[in-house]
Amino acid sequence: LCCWRERGTYWGMWNIAHNLGGFAAPLVAGGFAKAMGWKWGMFAPGIIGLVVGVIVLLACRDKPEDIGFPPVEPVSSKPKGEEKKKDDVDIWSALVNNVLKNPFIWGMALTYFFIYVVRQGVTSWFVFYLIKVKGVEDAAQAAVRVSGLELGGLVGSLIAGKLSDGLINASEGRGGNVGARVKVVMAYTVGIALSLLAFQAVPANLPWLQWLNVFLIGFFIYGPQMLIGLCGAELVGPSSVGASEGFLGWIAYLGAANAGIPLSIIVKEYGWNTYFSTLIAACALALLLLSPMTRLRSYVQREASRKARLEGKTE
Repeated sequence: LCCWRERGTYWGMWNIAHNLGGFAAPLVAGGFAKAMGWKWGMFAPGIIGLVVGVIVLLACRDKPEDIGFPPVEPVSSKPKGEEKKKDDVDIWSALVNNVLKNPFIWGMALTYFFIYVVRQGVTSWFVFYLIKVKGVEDAAQAAVRVSGLELGGLVGSLIAGKLSDGLINASEGRGGNVGARVKVVMAYTVGIALSLLAFQAVPANLPWLQWLNVFLIGFFIYGPQMLIGLCGAELVGPSSVGASEGFLGWIAYLGAANAGIPLSIIVKEYGWNTYFSTLIAACALALLLLSPMTRLRSYVQREASRKARLEGKTE
């Protein structure tokens, strides 16, 4: 619901809900469990989610025009019959025609897969790595050393969105808006790989440095996690954004699932060095998938070009 010039900034602000929720969940669940029993450790978050969901359902509107505001990005005026026909397209047609037939959406989805392998691989296994390899005494101490992940992710999401907006505005319309955001994703992905290598090298007797290293890993992971979704939204038309985001999210969580048993087998059979090599390989594959997309234009840009070509023909 905002212009492409500032969408990265606002999308980043929305995305920190992941980090705020991840930070608040153990406090809320733990607090209710301690005060009212373990069952309320599960009931309370669910009730809060239901209440917030009802508020969102009643308060949110589909687009600014529904409450009297002008459209954020008017692209082209079309005949009323065509608009009506477009509005009647169902979600399945939007998914097939605008999402599944778009090779760049597939590229984004597979990139998301590898980013989520890394994200879930870090959140699921770092505590065990610190205990088994770095000699941290117990899970509580290890958890403290990895507690900077969500805080780093919050900062990384905000800065990634702002950086991508800055690149787009600096280009003054000469490049692809989606491509500009892809460049930020690639830079962050390199940062993930370097931070993972650094985490292996940090000695166990420097807990503050391990915490800072984990902060940086979170910083670099959540930037791509946020921006890939935004790229997928900007690649397709407004009627297909939900289908695009749903498809990307489905593939992403397949990646998260593959950070479970597959990584456990890797750790058990081949050791922790291979575990880190696997995560870094996932970063490399993500970079490879993104490399052809650095000049991608958004749906709005493509529509504006189409409109300009049509107007040129009629003059």
